Amino acid sequence: MSITGVIKNKVLVLGGLIVDKYLLVGEYPEKGEDVLINESFERVGGSTINVASTLWNLGVTAYPVSTVGADQDGQGIDAYLTAAKIPRDCVRVQAGQRTGYSLVIVDASSERTFMTFKGCESKFSSDLVATSLMASTALVYLTGYYLLAENAGEIVEFVRRIKSQGAVIMFDPGPLVHEINRNVLLAVLGLSDILIPNVKEINKMKDRLGITGNFADWTTAQGIQYVIIKNGREGVTAYVGQREYYIPAFAVKAVDTTGAGDCFAAGCIYGFLHELAIEDILRIGSACGALNTTFIGPNGNFGLDDIKKLIKGD
Repeated sequence: MSITGVIKNKVLVLGGLIVDKYLLVGEYPEKGEDVLINESFERVGGSTINVASTLWNLGVTAYPVSTVGADQDGQGIDAYLTAAKIPRDCVRVQAGQRTGYSLVIVDASSERTFMTFKGCESKFSSDLVATSLMASTALVYLTGYYLLAENAGEIVEFVRRIKSQGAVIMFDPGPLVHEINRNVLLAVLGLSDILIPNVKEINKMKDRLGITGNFADWTTAQGIQYVIIKNGREGVTAYVGQREYYIPAFAVKAVDTTGAGDCFAAGCIYGFLHELAIEDILRIGSACGALNTTFIGPNGNFGLDDIKKLIKGD
């Protein structure tokens, strides 16, 4: 697709760049109790970098959109982006601001528990994205975390504007979707073409918006074309209008599920950009999510060959 001769093949990833600070433990402590830490380390994380890095592994040009602080964590993010050759065009460093981070506690069962400090990553400004880049953007991935910002209305208007230029909007509600301003959430859902929640997030949205009927029917009425529901080890279910699709999860030896949902989204984005059948889109997304759980950390290093092998059962 092109507009005035510009090929639309870029992806914007609207979220926040943060640092994940990992603590690996045998078991999560009871309240007021203590456990030993087996290992600790830091990784650049957040849904933005997880989606962007996976897309780059798949050969898709993805631009993370975020603000970071000029502190040590912000410098680490900047160095990571440079080393990974991920574009920094839409990343702004703000002096005097703190970079957000998340404490990620992973127990022996690979279950994750998060505690997140919000830094300046939520400070969005439309001038983070150049007009020329907007014109060549095929798809925008938006995470619900970003809509917790004080200026969420500006994010909504940016999404509205870029959608009017032909970009497809994918919205990933996230576990804090119930904290999003109700009017903001309604506006974003009304702009979304693809919705990728999990079951818990659907229930939170229904409670937040007072939806009593069938959720898939409600989203269709909002103009959402695809509802893709992540169920972890139970697989993935998608609704396209009145048609339902199901793909079982791939069997892998999971060691850390951090970022699996983000990598799933990236795999689906790849499939949509290549105009694949919905079943193939779901398989690629599921393979990306599954492969990511075989690494310690939020974004693993795998590519199309690894995805094809997993889908084939090799």
